[in-house]
Amino acid sequence: MNRSDHERLTDELIGEATLSLLKENGPISMKLLLQRLQQMLSAERDGQRRNVLSQIILEISSDGKASPRRETRSEQQDRDTDGRHNSNVYPLFGNSQQANSKKH
Repeated sequence: MNRSDHERLTDELIGEATLSLLKENGPISMKLLLQRLQQMLSAERDGQRRNVLSQIILEISSDGKASPRRETRSEQQDRDTDGRHNSNVYPLFGNSQQANSKKH
């Protein structure tokens, strides 16, 4: 499985877990998402999906420490000489500027 297939399957499995929680009309939290992913893992028979579910659970439960997230180029440029970030502000939806600057 190449990297893009792995990412696609990861997104698909997280989406399945999230949708199942939403259908129950209950609260959504990381704890409940982890529980749902673990339920999915225990019921899953496909080896590839089990492997990816295990990786997702590990990454979420360790708060991302298992696999460090990739920094964007601007985040790397924002680092001080001692390796810390200059800013505590990070874009949620990428660094691209809105094409049309009109507000109304």
